[in-house]
Amino acid sequence: MIFAPFTGKDNHGRPVTFAAGLLSKENADSFSWLFKQFVKCMGVAPKLIVTDQDLGMKVAIAEVLLNTRHRWCMWHIMNKVADKLPKNMLGSEELKKELNACVWSELIEPDAFEESWHAIMERYGLANNDWFLSMFASRKFWVPAFFRDFPMSSLIKTTSLSESQNSFFKRYSKCRANLMLFYMNYNHALEAQRSNSAKLEYYDSTKVPILQTELEIEKHASTIYSGSAFNAIQKEIVYACFSLSCATLGVSTNRENEVYNINDKDSNSWTVTYSIGDDTYLCGCKKFERLGLSCSHIFCVLKYKFVKLIPEKLRGWRWLKSQFVKPIHGGFCDDHEVFSAVDEKKIAFKNMYALFFEIAQSIEGNIDQINAFTAIIEEGKKQLLGEGVVLSSIEKRALIENFYGSRVPNFIEVHPPNVVSTKGSGSRRKSKKEAGIKLAKKPGRKCGNCHVIGHHDSRNCKKVNEKTKQRQ
Repeated sequence: MIFAPFTGKDNHGRPVTFAAGLLSKENADSFSWLFKQFVKCMGVAPKLIVTDQDLGMKVAIAEVLLNTRHRWCMWHIMNKVADKLPKNMLGSEELKKELNACVWSELIEPDAFEESWHAIMERYGLANNDWFLSMFASRKFWVPAFFRDFPMSSLIKTTSLSESQNSFFKRYSKCRANLMLFYMNYNHALEAQRSNSAKLEYYDSTKVPILQTELEIEKHASTIYSGSAFNAIQKEIVYACFSLSCATLGVSTNRENEVYNINDKDSNSWTVTYSIGDDTYLCGCKKFERLGLSCSHIFCVLKYKFVKLIPEKLRGWRWLKSQFVKPIHGGFCDDHEVFSAVDEKKIAFKNMYALFFEIAQSIEGNIDQINAFTAIIEEGKKQLLGEGVVLSSIEKRALIENFYGSRVPNFIEVHPPNVVSTKGSGSRRKSKKEAGIKLAKKPGRKCGNCHVIGHHDSRNCKKVNEKTKQRQ
């Protein structure tokens, strides 16, 4: 069977497995079933999915994931360029540089990409090449210029993350394992993945990042972002605040907006628009929209405005530390089939959690409201559970059964295995060191041949053995 995991990235930039399926075939019907089950279990379809150019998967995504943006792996496409070029152009370094600069750039608009693509095709005589024509016709599936306005489009651009997860799961699985053994190994792999994530969360909560400046905005970033995200945003802050090439060229204001022209190290000019009404910043490079991290152009404007803390709408949610990430509970779609597959008790439990965290986050900065909310919870606890009430064994059993959602059977058929009678009998084979220690503790006896007190007798006396060898 074919193992098909769904892989994404967590707030540390590390791979995380959402789900996995086992398929008998790699065709459109199998993939359609897989995507339907994924949406049914998750309650919502993904916003973006990255795959290779498999035709069956493309058909299944168009059929099932109607509101999901489908993206092809760029690496698989660009890796085929060498095979599709004429032989006389294989050694052309200029062609490779121009094509990579055109295709991989996330800073150009679709119109600029198309213009640059056509110029390259005409310059190198590839305008009538069938493969390049087909790739240009499918450009909306793989060229970054067409994903500039799509949220988090720069998070995953290739299937390298999925390939690394395949290699990761191979450490815990065997090709000839049965289904039960595979399931156990899969759980072990997920436990290892969660353990690594827990370590990073522990580091985020205990370690203090090394700051490169004394700016308040850098200190604030170190307290809210995860370790990997802070390392990336720290470079943007340092470059924006201390680089001579990043500077404000001009400012224009009106009642609603403030428009800043910012120059960067590549002599590019970007426009940062600050909306006064809703306190939002928009940059022409669209890094915040594509990746969820503010660019150096926005930090340059924040420095110009003497802003010491990162505005709330620029913090995003994707790369925050775990304690700052807003919890998502429930959130199922309106599909009746999905609702029927979910236990009502679990939905009510998630709604309770969602309400609790919503209130906790809204009163986080007010100590009086926190104390009042705590008093309300304690009073509700007394009303529901009582105070100092000792439950009987029957009530405890009912409470446990209600918690697990199942009852203890009247007749138990499965029992623990009997203890092996040879357990601890000392029949295992001892090492030479153990045997030597045990022999040294035994009292010595006098040998009948050499008359020496030791741990041998006349049958295995060394002197007798030596005389026997000499005679032979």
